[in-house]
Amino acid sequence: MSSLPEAAPLPSPPHRERRWLPVLAISAVLIAVVSGGHLAADALGRARGAAVIVGPSVEVTPLSGWELAERFADPPGVRLTKGGANLDVITLAFAGSDADLLAEYVQQVLEPDAEQLQVSEQLEQVTLASGLIGSKITYVGLFGDVQAPIEGEVIAVVSPSGTGVLFDGWSPAGQLQFALDEVDAMIASTEIA
Repeated sequence: MSSLPEAAPLPSPPHRERRWLPVLAISAVLIAVVSGGHLAADALGRARGAAVIVGPSVEVTPLSGWELAERFADPPGVRLTKGGANLDVITLAFAGSDADLLAEYVQQVLEPDAEQLQVSEQLEQVTLASGLIGSKITYVGLFGDVQAPIEGEVIAVVSPSGTGVLFDGWSPAGQLQFALDEVDAMIASTEIA
């Protein structure tokens, strides 16, 4: 009797590889990193410091990188600065409208200090986060012994309790555009009682 050699068992078929699973995993990681980076950058770019008290009923909170550079006594105010950009916040008792306060600021502060001054002719209405409504103008001028023109935007707000607040965001001409979003964010979130 002859015996046939037993056939060696055949190996099992190879497992079907799921080639799309590693691609999906890597894609998910990349999306998380990119999205998370943008979210973190936005959060860090808008980080706020401690509130700065301007007067008895006005507080402004500087964004990250903005510093308190100066305090004014009469009327009470502060200057926040970041690089070449500045934001002056001034408060005083005022019985008129925001447009009246804006006109007085132009006549009593900007015009006397300027060698040349161009002010926008139209008032633009703005609304703060608190719901207060104010008026805005823009300007370009030469001031004092500064050789370069200064550009700025001024917003005036008057609260129902008679607190007038002036915001003057300014910088050398051509540079305000880079800080304007942050200036507007600080203005919009200012607490006025």
